[in-house]
Amino acid sequence: MKKFFKILIIIVLLLLAGAVTVWFLYLKPTPLPISEADRARLQLMPLPSELEFGNGSVIITEKFGVTFEKEPGPRLEKSVDRFYDQLEIKTGLSFTKRSGNEIIIKNPTDDDSYPQLGENESYELNIHNANIILKASSTIGIQYGLETLLQLVEYKEGKYQFPEADIKDHPRYSWRGLMIDVSRHWIPKDVILRNLDAMAKLKMNVLHWHLSDYQGFRVESKKFPKLHEMGSKGNYYSQEDIREVVNYAADRGIRIVPEFDVPGHTTSWLVGYPEFGSAPGTYSLDTIVLGIFRPVMDPTNPDLYAFLNEFVAEMATLFPDEYFHIGGDEVMPKDWEENEEIQKYMKAHNILDSHELQAHFIVRLQKIIARNNRVMIGWDEIMHPDLPVEGVAIQAWRSHKSLWESARKGNKAILSKGYYLDHKKSAEEYYKVDPEVIKGAVNIQIDSINWASYESQIYFGDNSFGGTIYMFGKDDNIQIIMNFMDEATGIAEVEKKGNKINFTNQIDVGKMKVSLEIQGDSLIGKSSVGLFDLDVKGLKTGGSDLPDGLPLPKFDKIEPLTDLESNNILGGEACMWTEMVDSITLESRIWPKAATIAEKLWSPQVLSNDTDDMYRRIILMDSQLEKLGVHHKRQQEIILKNMVSDQDFNALNFLVDFLHEGAFANRLSLYQPTLYTSTPLDAIVDAASAESYPAYEFNKKVTAYINNGDVQLKKEIQTLLHKWITNHDELVNLFDTNAKVKVIQDHSKNLSALSAMALKITEGKELSEKDKSSLKELFQGAEKEHGGTVLAVAPGLEALIQSTN
Repeated sequence: MKKFFKILIIIVLLLLAGAVTVWFLYLKPTPLPISEADRARLQLMPLPSELEFGNGSVIITEKFGVTFEKEPGPRLEKSVDRFYDQLEIKTGLSFTKRSGNEIIIKNPTDDDSYPQLGENESYELNIHNANIILKASSTIGIQYGLETLLQLVEYKEGKYQFPEADIKDHPRYSWRGLMIDVSRHWIPKDVILRNLDAMAKLKMNVLHWHLSDYQGFRVESKKFPKLHEMGSKGNYYSQEDIREVVNYAADRGIRIVPEFDVPGHTTSWLVGYPEFGSAPGTYSLDTIVLGIFRPVMDPTNPDLYAFLNEFVAEMATLFPDEYFHIGGDEVMPKDWEENEEIQKYMKAHNILDSHELQAHFIVRLQKIIARNNRVMIGWDEIMHPDLPVEGVAIQAWRSHKSLWESARKGNKAILSKGYYLDHKKSAEEYYKVDPEVIKGAVNIQIDSINWASYESQIYFGDNSFGGTIYMFGKDDNIQIIMNFMDEATGIAEVEKKGNKINFTNQIDVGKMKVSLEIQGDSLIGKSSVGLFDLDVKGLKTGGSDLPDGLPLPKFDKIEPLTDLESNNILGGEACMWTEMVDSITLESRIWPKAATIAEKLWSPQVLSNDTDDMYRRIILMDSQLEKLGVHHKRQQEIILKNMVSDQDFNALNFLVDFLHEGAFANRLSLYQPTLYTSTPLDAIVDAASAESYPAYEFNKKVTAYINNGDVQLKKEIQTLLHKWITNHDELVNLFDTNAKVKVIQDHSKNLSALSAMALKITEGKELSEKDKSSLKELFQGAEKEHGGTVLAVAPGLEALIQSTN
C-alpha cells in the first residue's frame, strides 16, 4: 500500500512539475517592461522601453556637474548646455559650474554629421547613489537620455531630485515625424524653430516641411528666382534661413525632409513659369485655401524634366537629408484631358488614362531624384506597378491599407492616416491609431444572397470622390458598406422605407449624413457634412439579381504582415495642414496633442494603450511645453484681448477654457462663401484650444465623484458650478454688444442652466418639475456646436444631473 502511495505521489509531483513548466513557458503573463506602480509615478512622455524605480534618489544641487568619457563634439556640448538651461528653469537653481562627476556621460566619438535615418537612438540611464551614468552609441542617444532626465525631475521634501532608476530605452520606429504646411498660410521661421524645440522634447526626429502648393512657394531659388519672387507674395525663406533651420534641427537630432508638391498643387510654380503648365495663358496664386484646383504640370513637356533636374540639384544643396518629398497627391486631370497635345502624346505612348500619365511623370521624376542621390517619397497616390521598389517610399494618408500594401511590395512606408492634427480629434482618438493595427474593419453581416453594389461619386464643387456603396439584406432591413478612398466602413444602422435610405457615417472630418433614393439602377441623393451638402450619384454594377454584374468582393480579409514586411514600415507622421490655422494658432493645434503620436511611434506597443494614463501625462506635458517657450497656449489671450476690453477679458477667458474646436467640417461651414488666405483667423473658435484639458479633468472628477462620493471632489465640482453660474451673468451685456462673442452665448446659457441643476443635485435637493421638463432640451442644446466650438463639459454635467435619476 505504501508503495502505491509513493508511486501516486511521484505521479502527482511529475504532473505538478509539468504544469509549472507549461505555466512558465506558455501561460505565465509576460511582465510589463514598466510596472503599474512605476508607471503611475512617471511624468515621462514618451514612455521608455524599460524602466524600474529604486527607493533612493540623487539630490540636485547647484554643484551638479557633468563629465564626458570622450571629448564631446560641438553638437553634444550644445545639447548639454540646453539641458542645464532647462534644468535651471525647472528647479530655479543656477548651475554656473557645469563640470563634475554627478552625471557621467559615456559618449561616442562625435563626428557631428547630419542625422541619418536608422541611426542607433538607444540609450541607458542608471541613477544610483550619488551619480548618474548615461551611455549611448550616438550623440542623439545621449540627447534623448538628457531629455528623459529632465522629465524625471521630482520635488520632494523641499528638494529637487532625480529618482533612483534603471532605464533602457530605444524607439519602436525610426521615423517619428511632424509635417507642417507653410504654403496655405505663411508660417515664419521663429515659429518653425519653436516647433523643433517641442519635437526634441518628445523625441520626434523628422520635420516634413511642406514648402509649395497652390497658395505659395516658400523657398528662395537662385536658379529659378521667379518661383519665390512671383509665387510667394514676399513670404518665403531665404536660403540662409533654410540653412539655419536645418542646422538648428540637426543640433536636436531632427532631420528636415522638404516637400515640393508636383505635378498637381502647382499654381505657385506656374505663376513664374507658365510654360510648364498644361493649360495656356497666365497663372495667378490661388487665394482660396480649401479644395483641389486645376493647375497641373505638363508631363509631356521635355523641358519640364530639365527644369526639375536643376531644381532638385539646387534644393539638394540646401536639404542634406536623403529623402526628398514630391507630393504627388490630388492631381486634377481636367487640364490634361482638355489639352489636345497631351492627348496625342498619351495615344502615341499607349498611356491609357490620367493615372497612367501621372505614373509616367513620377517614374521619370524618380530617376532625376535618384541621380541627385536622394530617395523619393510621395503621398500614396504615387503607388503604381511601374514605380521601382528601391529608392521610393510611400506616405499613406488615404487609408491604413495602402501602408500595408506598400510594405508588402517592399517599399518603405510611413503612416499619416489617422494622424491629421488639423482634423481636431481628441488625444484619445490619435492615441488609438497604430501603424501595425488596422482598426475599423467591417463588422456587419455580409449577406451574399441579397446584395447590390453601386459605383458612386460624391461631388464637392468641381471635385468628386469615387467609391462603391454596397447594400446587404432585403426589403427594409438592410445594412451598408461605404468603400471610398480604399477604406471600407460598415454601417449597421440604416433607415430604409421603400426606395429611400438614410444613414450616418463618422468620417475623419465629422459626421456624414446620407440620404439616398434608388431610382431603377441608379442611386441619387445627398450627403451632408456639417452645413455642406454634397451630391451623391451611383450606378448599379453588381448584385445578387445581376448574374453578369461585378462579383461581391471579400471584405476584411487582411492577412497579418510578415516580420520582413513589418520592417518596411518606418513609422509615421503627424500632419498639420494650415487651411484654418495661421502663425498665431498653429502651435495650439499641434501641441500637446502631437505627444500622443510621438509616444505611439517611440514606446513599445504594449505600453501605449492606457488612455487615462496618457491624459494624466499629456496634461503635465502641456505645462512643460509652455515652460520650454512653445506658444501653444498664448493664442487664447492674444485673440480674446483683441476682441474685448480688459474688463470683460477674465469672464470670457474663463468660459473659453471649457470650450474646444469642433468637427473639421463644421468649422468650414463658418466661412461663406468660402475661406480665403486673407480671411482673418481671429474668432472665438481660433482662441479656443483643440481640446479642453480643464474640461477633461472636470468630466473625470464627476465620474470619480459619482462612483465614490468623495467629499473633496464634491467641493471642487461645486466651486466650478458656482463660477459657471455667475460667469454667465458677467457676460450677458457683452453678448448683447459684441457680435464676435455672441456666437457662444448659447454655450454660456446652457452651461449656467445645467450648472444650477447640477448644483442642486450635489446639495441633495430635488429638481423642480420645470427643471425636469427643460432637461432634454438643455442636454440637446449643450451638445450643439456654436461658432465652431463645443461645450466640452457637457458630458460631465449631464452625468452629474442624471446620477440620481
